[in-house]
Amino acid sequence: MSGFRLGVIGTGIVAALHLEAARAVPGVRVTAVCDIHEAAAVQAAAGTGATAYTDHRRMLTREPLDGVVITAPHALHAGMTLDAAAAGVPVLVEKPMATTVADCTAMIEACAAAGVVLAVGHVVRFDPAAHRVARLLRSGDLGDVLAIHHHRTAHYQRGSRPGWFFDPAMAGGGIVMNVGIHGLDRIQWAGDGTAESATARVWHRDGHAVETDAMGSVTLSSGVAAGFLLTSAAGRFHDETTVVCSRGALRWSSTDGTWASRDGAPETQVMAPGGGTGEAFTAQLADFVAACRGHRPPEVGGDYGRSVVATVLAIYASAASGRPASLCRS
Repeated sequence: MSGFRLGVIGTGIVAALHLEAARAVPGVRVTAVCDIHEAAAVQAAAGTGATAYTDHRRMLTREPLDGVVITAPHALHAGMTLDAAAAGVPVLVEKPMATTVADCTAMIEACAAAGVVLAVGHVVRFDPAAHRVARLLRSGDLGDVLAIHHHRTAHYQRGSRPGWFFDPAMAGGGIVMNVGIHGLDRIQWAGDGTAESATARVWHRDGHAVETDAMGSVTLSSGVAAGFLLTSAAGRFHDETTVVCSRGALRWSSTDGTWASRDGAPETQVMAPGGGTGEAFTAQLADFVAACRGHRPPEVGGDYGRSVVATVLAIYASAASGRPASLCRS
């Protein structure tokens, strides 16, 4: 089978994980890297044999690519995806898919019209723990899923991340759009449904233009109710989802592993903490390559990516109005 020529647009921290994944997936070779900062592009391309670019359109038209990973700031995802589709290049775009539902729709339609794959980087789906959680919940051993709660912490202090993350126009939002989106993915995965409405409050601490903390709830199409707490408050790192079931409960933690309790008995560990973020990124890239080769659709496509963005925007709408907000999916 011929090799897979991969391009990467954007060279931040997440791009480094994609580049590492490319080294781990057989047959994948990074042949082009783009960043508006030439030094960053050259540094990312070093050791890969890739050509460095500062203009993604030039890269897409000059390089014979089999796929491209887009890791640029959130508001740029849509335009870059449309450019890739126009060049006939399949896309794996980082989460969030875009910052508006309309942009997500434009991306879906452009890739469909061009006949190219569109995958969205909700990397949690490729964590082995996610599949173990799904199998356990779908088995019925714990009974019906009744409610879910997700708690996540993240740094949103000044200087904790690149400046564009604090620009609402470029980032599309703060802790909910950037970090909480993983929890919303977990909630929908564990609850076996997509969000239909949201009720939330957000806070902008330290004078930030984007929210640094959020609390609220979402109702899923499966009837499951879910709550979330996302905070930049200092303290021990949390990334944990609790699933309450009719015959027990499940606790899915990035740091402590996966634990389950049945019929009132103490919880026991059913899976140790995963193999790390790199393992999930490798599995995600392998899935994208398989989709581009026509083996199967991508695990996470544009429709789902759009639904998660719609959930985030419903959370913002509820926080602004003080009332529950339904999702806008078009």
